[in-house]
Amino acid sequence: MSAAIHVLVPVRGEARFLDTALASLQAQTFTDWQALLCPVGAVRVSGVHADARIRMAAAQARDADALQHAAASASTPYMCVLDGDDALDRQALARLHASLQDNPDAGMAYSRHVLIDAQGHVLGPGPLCELPYSPDALLLDFMTGPLRLFRTKAFHRAGGYTTAHPHAADYDLCLRVSETCAIVHVPQPLYARRIHPDAPDVTHWAEGIEARYAAFVAAVQRRGLDTQYDCALQIDSWHLLHPLQPSSGAARPA
Repeated sequence: MSAAIHVLVPVRGEARFLDTALASLQAQTFTDWQALLCPVGAVRVSGVHADARIRMAAAQARDADALQHAAASASTPYMCVLDGDDALDRQALARLHASLQDNPDAGMAYSRHVLIDAQGHVLGPGPLCELPYSPDALLLDFMTGPLRLFRTKAFHRAGGYTTAHPHAADYDLCLRVSETCAIVHVPQPLYARRIHPDAPDVTHWAEGIEARYAAFVAAVQRRGLDTQYDCALQIDSWHLLHPLQPSSGAARPA
């Protein structure tokens, strides 16, 4: 089956929000998509979805592994991720696709998002997503998430998902993409990110802070900025770049 957009859908545990996620995908005004459900660990999904555009990957894996394996087989021009806990605005794929069509040099488009609770009530705008984007700003603030549409070629050119920083795979990927192509921001909130006690952002909160910092340090080194700056992780989890002092030399963090 051929389509324009390959949608990867990580699914965890009892998948209690999956029907809502898939309903939001089926409601898209842009209909030229196919979806692959990617089991993360032990998953209980009741039944097979009737929509022929939606299929289930056979293997179970960890988060980054599941996305890495699923993305490797993508042959569509575009690809994105819809977490099985979350939901799309009905215009989401159409607006992101149009943005990339209007910006042929861009390899990725992302939108604003809102946070919702387990009952679907809006908690407020997503943190950081209204900050102006630049490759340098992305080093310090992860504003490019969670809804991103990639040109598949740009995704693979940047190295795709890896398991180097499993609790910060999205941030690591966005940093690498920002180093290889332009990224555009669609200012509308087109995605609902669900926050609940079993969400990975909650259960692996501490691991996520450490992994994002490690991905940040790796990006600083790739960009050659470690010859000018020291890296630091604040107690409130903010990343900082300090100009190197003449006496700091070999003492800077690796």
